[in-house]
Amino acid sequence: MKSVKQNVILPSVVLIFLLGLQVCLLIVLNYQTSCNRTETGHLGSAIYFYKTFRYDVFHVNPPLTRYVVGLPILLTSPNYNWKSYSPRPQDRSEWHIGNAFVDANTPEKIHWCLFFARCSLIPIILLGSWFGYKFSLELYGNNAGLIFLTLWTFSPLVLAWGATLCPDVCASALGIIGIYTFWRWLKTPLWSKTVIAGIGLGLLPLAKMTWIIAFPSWFLMWFLWVLPYYFYYLSRKKTEEKPVIPGFKQLTVIFLIGIYMINMGYAFDGSFRLLKDYQFISHTLTGREISNKNFTVTIGNRFADSWLGYVPIPLPCEFVQGIDTQKLDFERGIKSYLRGEYSDHGWWYYYAYIILIKEPLGILCLGLLTVIVSCFCTKYNAPWRDEMVILLPGIILFIFVSSQTGFSLHPRYIILVLPFAYLWISKLGQLFTQKQYILSTIIAVLLFWIAGSSLYYFPHSMSYFNELIGGPKNGHKHLLGSNVDWGQNLYFLKKWYNKHTEARPIKIVYSTTDTLNWLGIKDNQQLLSQGLEPGWFAIGIHELYGSSKQYEYFKQIEPVDRIGYSIYIYHITSEEANRVRREMGLPEMEEDSR
Repeated sequence: MKSVKQNVILPSVVLIFLLGLQVCLLIVLNYQTSCNRTETGHLGSAIYFYKTFRYDVFHVNPPLTRYVVGLPILLTSPNYNWKSYSPRPQDRSEWHIGNAFVDANTPEKIHWCLFFARCSLIPIILLGSWFGYKFSLELYGNNAGLIFLTLWTFSPLVLAWGATLCPDVCASALGIIGIYTFWRWLKTPLWSKTVIAGIGLGLLPLAKMTWIIAFPSWFLMWFLWVLPYYFYYLSRKKTEEKPVIPGFKQLTVIFLIGIYMINMGYAFDGSFRLLKDYQFISHTLTGREISNKNFTVTIGNRFADSWLGYVPIPLPCEFVQGIDTQKLDFERGIKSYLRGEYSDHGWWYYYAYIILIKEPLGILCLGLLTVIVSCFCTKYNAPWRDEMVILLPGIILFIFVSSQTGFSLHPRYIILVLPFAYLWISKLGQLFTQKQYILSTIIAVLLFWIAGSSLYYFPHSMSYFNELIGGPKNGHKHLLGSNVDWGQNLYFLKKWYNKHTEARPIKIVYSTTDTLNWLGIKDNQQLLSQGLEPGWFAIGIHELYGSSKQYEYFKQIEPVDRIGYSIYIYHITSEEANRVRREMGLPEMEEDSR
């Protein structure tokens, strides 16, 4: 009896500990990291919505998380300014409105607005934690649930982007809920579960537009689930009891509820507009070439004169326009960086490479062990239909995201895939109850390694790289952009500046959404002239390794300090400056020049 109680109590204690730890880690990150370059748009568009109830700003992101984060921002009674608003989608008003919103408020006001808005998303992330735990538990047992929760809690990508206003982690959490409710319907196709699965499906595209592929993905999973039953019907005896299978009628209802949820999320704004009445800007939907050089946009509609133009689109207007605008971004392309090289477009293997070097090495080892166990110890596998439900969406998402090669910048795009990988890896939890002592020990060591590796670099989780490349100090050799720095270290820079009074004056070159004077850093943030001079300098990693190579000469000098693996501090003497100037072929400085 005592053993049974222990078997129940211990997982519950670990569950509560991991959930509580996840909340604490997110709160710390929410408070300590500054507003990143994408969050300004989310701040401005959230308050814009609650003041205008319009969806035309930042329409490349659906409004679900905006509903949540806008309320705490609104309650702080901030100042705002809509003068920079433009109705043209190609102008991307969210950035102008966001910057104007930041400028209209004090640093303290923005800090607390951002903190409370970020914290408002934690319950959604916790829902994903709970449903992921429950899903793993039902598939593979108690220990599996705890393995999933460990991976989800300590993933640097989940931590870093879960502590922002970007919707990716929340969309991943809702993806867990959506696939879980759909799986429960597939196993027991009751009408009550049909409705719940439809609601779960409808929430996904309201969190992130990428999830529109859930509709064909769900259909494919249903088809693969029921197909063997129909073959069985052809060979079964008439006296055998007919198994209950999820029918097409219920699947149709799930899709209808999902579409209704999307439209309801936009208050039916522009729903069922005829296709010919849209004004598109992407090449895909206009049929016209776009200019990559001067970024001019030609408005049009390739369907206007065809019969397709008279088809009503069962989606909100701004949802459709958002897809069009996002498509334009990928068609234009953005300068991208990989392994020391810049390109005008992205790479199909970019996100696979991100997983290889930005996921903890312990997770990669567990993934490899899962492949081995799945192939050679099949008794630990769930029925193939169940495993198909957790593997197929992840594979489809990975292929879809990797196929968008217009640019490769943001690791957050691949976060949608992670929960499905973690669910599959969680099957290793069964080894703890099967007297597999060696494998169980290896798994336990790997789990502690994952937690330790992630926490060692915390709170700089956004800059995390694993041991394969030597950690975050070498990250810039492989990836840049939001893989390393996205403006999140401004508060750490301010702390360093206030603490090191000897570093005066200091020249700072750091691309961020906030001006340094705005945060009380009074020194000159001027661009440095070609040719090194003595003094104190703070150089952002994007400036140091940027494609312009304007500050490349700093690479020849060892920094005296680093801030969050993305800002380098230099104290350069006259001797060092002259050494570098000689190597650059520039005249040396006078002896008394400072």
